[in-house]
Parts: sequence; structure tokens; C-alpha cells
Amino acid sequence: MATNLPNGFEKAYLKIEKGEKIPCWFNPKEYTLSRTNKWNIQPVPGGALPTAQFTGSDSHKLSIDLLFDDSDAHGGDVRTICGRLLGMMEVDQQFASGDKNNARPPMVEFGWGGVLTFNAVCEQLSVQYTLFKPNGVPVRALVKLQLTQVESADGAGAGGSVKRQNPTTTGIAGLGSHVVRDGDSLPSVAFRAYGDATRWRLIAEANDIDDPLRLRRGVVLSIPRLVE
Repeated sequence: MATNLPNGFEKAYLKIEKGEKIPCWFNPKEYTLSRTNKWNIQPVPGGALPTAQFTGSDSHKLSIDLLFDDSDAHGGDVRTICGRLLGMMEVDQQFASGDKNNARPPMVEFGWGGVLTFNAVCEQLSVQYTLFKPNGVPVRALVKLQLTQVESADGAGAGGSVKRQNPTTTGIAGLGSHVVRDGDSLPSVAFRAYGDATRWRLIAEANDIDDPLRLRRGVVLSIPRLVE
């Protein structure tokens, strides 16, 4: 790798919820941000064009390819760094809420210098080993990630908040949980989840909360899904 780095050069990274920051060995050449709107298209008998009804939006998705190459190092091996990435897909009991059996993997955020994306879940991760030592130890890997937004960005975001257009079918961005932050209240969480602050009692009952005015920062709230 080159030792003379340009001014202002910064490494990209993946920040794991309540955990470590995993540096990207090489900054990505590109990444893709996408979002899908849903429409109900119905043909009109005898009409030239169908009618279209907007039914909601999916969360932002971030697709990114990362290269990890240790082929120039003595004793090079990429299994450790790839193992750290695969570990963020594992269910962690520290994120369970109350006595309910709802543990989940941690959320993850992609960042690069002053650019922050959003708190996301890793829906898909693949590791392709492409170069090996004579003894079979992999020294180069291509990692493909697909992250799906579950909370709004804190900083210079690449997507901002995602508000569901059909709040009667799912909770916050489809995850069914929310990490309490400073300034949060049950009505504000309910508004983000359902578009209706008056539904805060549903969240209170799901989490056995007696005092809706006392929310502890960092607590993970279960967001019940509503059925029409």
C-alpha cells in the first residue's frame, strides 16, 4: 500500500451497535443507495391507462463491496477480519427487550469521514475468498454487504428518516424495535412507528412500561406490529 496519502484521506468503517468500529482496509470504489416505492396498479375496464395508488415506501438500502487484501504481509490472513464481519450477523442476547425471546443481531452504520449513513440491519453478507497461500490460508477476500435502514441518520445522512406511508401494517422500518435516545418519548416513538402519537400505549404495554415519561437512554423498545 502507498505510504504517501493525500491530504484529508480518511478510512471508511462499519460501526457495530454497542461494539467495535471495524475499519475498511481499502475504501470502496462505489456504493449504491436505493429505495423502493410501492404502487397498486389496477387496470380500468375500457380505459386506456390503469389507475395507480401509492401504498407506501420501503426503507433505504445500502449495497457496498469491500476488499480485504493481506497478500503483501508476512503471515497474511484475512480470516480474522472477515470473522469480525460475519459476527455482526449473530443474534446477541444483550439486545433482547425484557423477558421476551426477541434477541437480535446488532445494528450497523457505515461511515466515511464526515459522511454518515444510517442505523441499519445487515440483511445480507457474503465473503468470497479469491487468493490463497499454498497451504490454503486466504489472503484476499471480497465482502458484499446489504444494509437496510431502521432508524434515521444522526449526522450528514444519505437518506434521512424513513416514514412509513402505511403505518397500520408494520413498526419502525420493519424491524419492530427502537433504541431510546435523548429526547425520546413514547408519543414521539409512536409517531415515528405508526404516524400516530396517540398509539403510545401499545408500545408501553408491549414493554411493561408503567411511567411513560421515564425512558432510559439506550434501552431497546419492542414495537408491536399492527394488523388491519
